[in-house]
Amino acid sequence: MLDEVYQELILDHYKRPRCQGVLINPDKKIDLHNPLCGDQISLMVKFSGEEISQIAFTGHGCSISQATASIMSELLTGKTKADARRLSGLFRRMIKSEESGNALDDLGDALALEGVKRHSARIKCALLAWDCVDRALAEDASSGSMRDELP
Repeated sequence: MLDEVYQELILDHYKRPRCQGVLINPDKKIDLHNPLCGDQISLMVKFSGEEISQIAFTGHGCSISQATASIMSELLTGKTKADARRLSGLFRRMIKSEESGNALDDLGDALALEGVKRHSARIKCALLAWDCVDRALAEDASSGSMRDELP
């Protein structure tokens, strides 16, 4: 029953993505492409001091990559950079089966993606948006825009 609810949530975010669009003059813009499956995410972030004030994304790909971008963007809007880094680490530990149970409660709707860990070919799909946000939050990023392909 819970798996069905999670599948419905993922499909809802895929069909009606939140935070999809373009931000004018973002503080960071990260473009990532996974050439193995064709998933692509362009993530734009605006900061207000240490807080993520706005996130938007565009892209194309499978339902997992696009739903993850929607769920993640909704989750991180209004969070501090430190909280966003912590949530990204928590999501990665969940996907790698290194964390489970109540420790994952802070992930909110992102918990719906926990089942992805059973499908190793889909893990990179679920991590693409999180890779974008990690790069946007990197303190040593030298410019406001980055473009890359993932191996």
